[in-house]
Amino acid sequence: MKVAELMQTNLKTISADSTIADAVVDLTEAQVSALPVLDRYGRAVGVVSTREILKAETERLEDTCVLEIMAPWPVTIEPDVDVRQAAREMLYLNVQRLFLEYEGALVGVISQTDIVGAVATAKV
Repeated sequence: MKVAELMQTNLKTISADSTIADAVVDLTEAQVSALPVLDRYGRAVGVVSTREILKAETERLEDTCVLEIMAPWPVTIEPDVDVRQAAREMLYLNVQRLFLEYEGALVGVISQTDIVGAVATAKV
């Protein structure tokens, strides 16, 4: 099975100059634990997750930009990668999710939860 069959394509993103408070709202509303961070040209430059927000030692969530706390853009995979290979990448990189790019464009995300769900329902 290919990652494209399990990936989530309705990605919520956030701009690098958004505040941490904006990120908290967006994460909560989208019910996700991470958001790709885009620069002013729409290119993915990083990822902000609940992990980075919790590690941020700031009391000024409204004044601190996402750019200041985001993790650098992670390793990406293409949609035609086998799900087992994606799972191995997550394991070796110790990450919860992988973002998918096709011809340089961000097209989706696959998480450990997506893979576990597929295994539990015998799709994989």
